[in-house]
Amino acid sequence: MASHQETLDAVKAVLPDVTHRKMMGEYLLYRDGVLFGGIYDDRLLLKITKASAAALRDCPAAFPYEGGGEMILFPEPYDAPLLQKVVSSIVEELRKSKRRN
Repeated sequence: MASHQETLDAVKAVLPDVTHRKMMGEYLLYRDGVLFGGIYDDRLLLKITKASAAALRDCPAAFPYEGGGEMILFPEPYDAPLLQKVVSSIVEELRKSKRRN
């Protein structure tokens, strides 16, 4: 099932600096060129990092598609301050990890 533009609009209302790329009916989400999550079946899924796992330990895991890697399902309605903080942490952690490699 493809995601709807309205779901992307709701995420971008909380994260206006996020860019996206539409792929096979879903939306990949980027901040400063770093892929941190996506919208799959109208669900906001975030990459699992140490920071996101710690901040969102009560959120369920989900898979973006059959055979896809496990991600964290961010609940609706979106808690704007929490989402902004978590996305910043994910991007920072992924950027640091990329530099080390």
